[in-house]
Amino acid sequence: MKAVITGESERIGIKVQDNNGVDHGIEMEFDGEIKYHEQDGYPDKAAERTHSEGEHVGHARKYAQYYVAQETDYDTIPWDIDADRFADVRQALQALSTDDIEHFFGDVLEQSLSHYRDDPDVDVGDTTRSHELPAEMIGSDNAVRYKQEIYLDDTGAVEAVSGIGIEYYVARGDRTTTWHGDSPDREPDAAVDIVPAPLVDPVSFRDYLDYNLRCQIRDCYLMRGMEPPEQYRVLGHGQYRFTGKYENFDLYPPYHDFQADIPGYSHEFRPDLPITWAELRGMTDPNHSGSLYDQIKNALFIR
Repeated sequence: MKAVITGESERIGIKVQDNNGVDHGIEMEFDGEIKYHEQDGYPDKAAERTHSEGEHVGHARKYAQYYVAQETDYDTIPWDIDADRFADVRQALQALSTDDIEHFFGDVLEQSLSHYRDDPDVDVGDTTRSHELPAEMIGSDNAVRYKQEIYLDDTGAVEAVSGIGIEYYVARGDRTTTWHGDSPDREPDAAVDIVPAPLVDPVSFRDYLDYNLRCQIRDCYLMRGMEPPEQYRVLGHGQYRFTGKYENFDLYPPYHDFQADIPGYSHEFRPDLPITWAELRGMTDPNHSGSLYDQIKNALFIR
């Protein structure tokens, strides 16, 4: 991807060359809203483009917003694909105490754990499901995703979160999101987008949210037609709207699949354990009573 700003008056003009060598002329408002886009490499009508052609057009638009933000003082990147803001939220998450994690994310932790109430290997304690799954949902319970928006204060600390969003299928290929609870009246800094996981420890769950944002940062670069920096060449679920592309479009490898064989990419979710490494080593002591399985299960999957 290459770009150059061609002018600035009532709008910002920019020329972008995509990864196919096709030139795009784009004009945007100072807040990043694209008002004009011409190119001569693909059909003008979106419906007539192949999936790959449509993605290259999308890459050019997102790269244009990114490039202007990098080269000027204008904030032209939409919040929901802003890798720098997501990185700030990751830093804020790591600064949270256990009490803070439970305060901000306790509801979504319980909602996630509620999917394991009947799993004999996960003792969820008295976990309840605050929000029942919608009656019109199709597919299994584990096909849902949970979303929660995160808001930082002026110091870069977590100030507030939204209610929980439940994303689910209402028909084949058709998903919708139902939100519960209130949200601050401003733009969020990021939104986690997760599948249910059998994580009972708040710190491990925080690390799960953090890894999701790491995958989302990967998505931000890929959707601009860019290779992510090395630290973001990771496998796993980011934003679901991009997971569908990785599953179905030939242009992309399956970045969402943590078992995928993609050169330079790996699955790196390593949550902090709620026990020390010394305690974990002690479990492998042949003189220790109880099976290793039961000891690890009690330490990691029981509230």
